[in-house]
Parts: sequence; C-alpha cells; structure tokens
Amino acid sequence: MVLKRIQAFDLRDVFKTERTLLSLSGFYPQRHQINVPFYFTSALINVVVSYLQLFSMIGQMVVDRKDLSKLTDTLLFFMTHFTFLGKLTNFGYYRRNLLTIEDDLCAEIFYSFSEKQLGIFISKIGSCNTIAKIFRMSCVLCIIFYSVLPLLGDEKNLPLPGWLPYDTDTFYLETIIFQILSVCVSAYNNSSIDILTWKLIAVASGEMEILKENLRDLEYKSNGDKELEMTKETFGICIQQHNAVIDLVHKIEFVFSKGIFMQFLSSVIIICFTGFQLLVVPMASIQFVFLVMYFFCMMCQVAMYCWYGHEVMTTSDELGKFCYMSNWYDSDINIRKSITIFLEKTKKPVVLTAGKFVTLSLATLTSILRSSYSYFAVLQHLYQQDS
Repeated sequence: MVLKRIQAFDLRDVFKTERTLLSLSGFYPQRHQINVPFYFTSALINVVVSYLQLFSMIGQMVVDRKDLSKLTDTLLFFMTHFTFLGKLTNFGYYRRNLLTIEDDLCAEIFYSFSEKQLGIFISKIGSCNTIAKIFRMSCVLCIIFYSVLPLLGDEKNLPLPGWLPYDTDTFYLETIIFQILSVCVSAYNNSSIDILTWKLIAVASGEMEILKENLRDLEYKSNGDKELEMTKETFGICIQQHNAVIDLVHKIEFVFSKGIFMQFLSSVIIICFTGFQLLVVPMASIQFVFLVMYFFCMMCQVAMYCWYGHEVMTTSDELGKFCYMSNWYDSDINIRKSITIFLEKTKKPVVLTAGKFVTLSLATLTSILRSSYSYFAVLQHLYQQDS
C-alpha cells in the first residue's frame, strides 16, 4: 500500500465558516494586520454589550434574592451568559495558538490517505456540519423566542431578567433592543466557539479513523530489499501520523480545555434550572416552548463535546486491534520490533479533558445529567415547601 497526499483537500476548510464568523466579531486571530480598526471596534462592542448585560443580571439577582422562582429564572440566564464570557476570555487568551493548529493541519502527514478514505473522512465531517446547522438553527429559534415573548403579554416585559438604573417603561424599546443585541452576541460567538471546537476534535477523530485503515491495509510481506524498504517507510508514515494526531489533540486541549471545563460546570446548574422552570411555567404557554428549545440547546452543547471526545478516545483505543488485522506476521524481524513498540504506545488511548479534570466521554455526559437531576430534585422540594 502506498500512501499519498490528496492535493485538492484542505483540512482548514473544515472550520472555514467558524473562522469567518469569529473574524467578523473580532476574536479570531489575524496572520496579517488587516482592517485593524474594524476588528478592534467589533470586539469592543461585543465585549461591552456582553458585560453590561452580565452586570444587569447580577443586580436583578440581588433584588430577587428572596424569591426562589424569580431567582432561578435569572440564574438560568446568568450562568449561560457567565459561561459564555468565560469561554470567550479563554478563547481570546489562547487564540494565537489557533494559527499554530492551522499550520499543523497543512503538514503532509495529515493527508496520507486514499480517495476511498477521503470519502470516509468527508462523511464524518459532513455529519458534524449537519449537527452544527441544527445547533445554529436552534440558537436562532431561541433568539426569535427571546424577541417575541415580550410582545405577547399586556404588560411591558423584557426579554431577559435584569436590573437597570433607569425607568425601563420610559426607554422600553431601547432596552429591548439592547437585550436582544446581547442575546445575539452571546449566541453568535458562543455557538461559533463550540462548533469550532467540535470540528477540530472531529478532524482529529477522522485522522484516527484513517490511521486505523492504513494500519489494517498495510502489506508487510515483501519480496526483496526494495519492497522491504517501502514497507518500513510506509509503517514509519503511520507512526508519524499517530504522533501528529496526538500532538494535534494536545494543542486542541490546550486552547479549549478550560473553556470546556467551565461549560461542564455550568451545564449542571443550567440544565437543573431549566428543568425547574419547565415545572413552574404552564405547558400551554409560549414560554414553555422557549424553555424546551433552550433546554435542547444546552443539552446539544455539552453532549457534542462528550460525543466527539469519546470518538477520539475509542478510535485511538482500536488502533492496536486494526494493526493485528494486517499480515504483520509476514513482516521482517526489525519491523516486528517497531510494531511491538507501537502497540505498547497505543495501549494508552488519546484522551481529551476539560481543565485536566474531566474526560470528554459519554460517561461524563451521564454524570452531568445525573448531577443535574439531583439538584433539580432539591429545588423541586424547596419550591413545594415554599408553596
């Protein structure tokens, strides 16, 4: 088997949409200082609007600290917004490392696959794109519900809970525009960071899938020194590919790990509070439909991190099995020594973590849901006592 590079495919195009969106908001790193005033102004507007909304919700929580129903309603949005700002701060701090990841994805070793394997890789990325579109559409629907809810009642309600140092009835339209703008900023940037992370992890997982195929299809039986050298070279490429993917995973973890950890911690509280609000709000109301959509967004957000992290872990764990599927027993004694060392290395699966504390896996997703339900049960009990 001869491994070759597919020239017409660029791994950086996988997250081209997210790179464009985050560039428009002024957060994606630039290689060349172009349109600096636009970048700075866009980033400044996004940050100022987001922090003003955060302080507004903090003030509202102080006002409603004795009302459990109102307090949980405010905490629900506060935790989402606070987590977004934490992830955005983390992204801004480590964003220059994304250029290093882009450079790594240009390396020839990441393109060592056949046309058939390219189809498998594109299929994996395609499924990630489909999930990303569904997630984005659900975010858009949430924003629409945010905008519509205040207009349905007779009273002048606001889209978000928040204390403001002026009479909101006097500046009702301006306040609604500001809050909807803050929601749009949060959903726009938060979803882009999430999807960018998912796609990068999906790229690593796809590379592992290709490596599995390369190890299984490797022909070890050789007739003559020329074929033997070719076999050594091809197996060496597989080892380089494995090392390159591990390095890629570590760099992805370095950039996004802390932000994902914040997301996991807050998801327990957000899912809990959303479930509690679903009990309090009447089922026949538009607000109930909004909360269901919001709950779906929160679940999708944390589930996709766990899903793709689990894929990387399980795929890397299967490398040894696929190596054994080849005719390794026909190989030269020196190649067998290299295979033995490689198999020992593959016994330790490649694992993505959140903050070096939590493994991205389906088991972690189960733990998050279990913890959310426990807190939900406590809140339900307290609410029934107050009633």
